[in-house]
Amino acid sequence: MTVETPTPGPERLLLSTRREYLEALERLIGLAQRELRIFDADFFHLKIDALHTHELLRDFLLRGRDNRLYIAVHDTEYIRNHCPRLLLLLRQFSDRMFIHQTQGDAARIQDCLVLADRRHFVRRPVQAQPRAALRLNDEPESQGMYLRFSEIWDSSFPAVSATTSGL
Repeated sequence: MTVETPTPGPERLLLSTRREYLEALERLIGLAQRELRIFDADFFHLKIDALHTHELLRDFLLRGRDNRLYIAVHDTEYIRNHCPRLLLLLRQFSDRMFIHQTQGDAARIQDCLVLADRRHFVRRPVQAQPRAALRLNDEPESQGMYLRFSEIWDSSFPAVSATTSGL
């Protein structure tokens, strides 16, 4: 006899501080099984290069050969100059990790978004403000965020490569 574990219902949490947003980011990295998509202006406030976050991202990429990490930013300068751990991951997983820079209309988008497996996401409607919403186990809402990220991704270009020469 096989007992199925019930899928938890959708959960919505309102976040009011940057710290809560960073905790939500870590939670989503831990929940991601196949795909992680991150959109931020420049990663300056995201603490993406912190040791703990680096380990979470590395564990995610090691969990499966099909796991993918997509990062879209408006400006790559912070990543290039202040994120050596993230760049190390890019070198180690260059076939599964991608960093793009927005252009055109996408370069003016004001929100931030982290999406895990088209099932969970956290979104800050205005990058400059700490308020955010975390949605867990919400495939219908996540599908909308996936489409939003796809539009951003389609209006971006590869901007950080695994090699210093860019080749």
